[in-house]
Amino acid sequence: MADTNSIYSGLRSCYGRKEGLYVEPGPMDLAKAAAHLYLHLRDLERGFTYDHDCKRIPMDWDLFKARSKYLVEICRKQNGGDCDEVEELVEETLRSRSLPSWAEELALTKIIRVSRLA
Repeated sequence: MADTNSIYSGLRSCYGRKEGLYVEPGPMDLAKAAAHLYLHLRDLERGFTYDHDCKRIPMDWDLFKARSKYLVEICRKQNGGDCDEVEELVEETLRSRSLPSWAEELALTKIIRVSRLA
């Protein structure tokens, strides 16, 4: 696999292929950032994630922090309108090591489960 695979976004992402769920593709916004953070927290809790080759790797606090902060950078590169809110959510998640309940609800609107019948 090429090293450009998305880990979390889209049906063909590592998450889509390996976990049967993924973040709705498209420009980063607050809802998609919340969805990514939701999955980052899931990875941190279980102790593993995937690299861009879709190989299982350890998920530790440093990788969690780096991936979470990168969401803000992605948002700004894509000229997202709510990047300040994304940054605030990332910082709050890093402080509390959890998503606020409103963000968890928002995240679940952007996480798509792959139907096994499709």
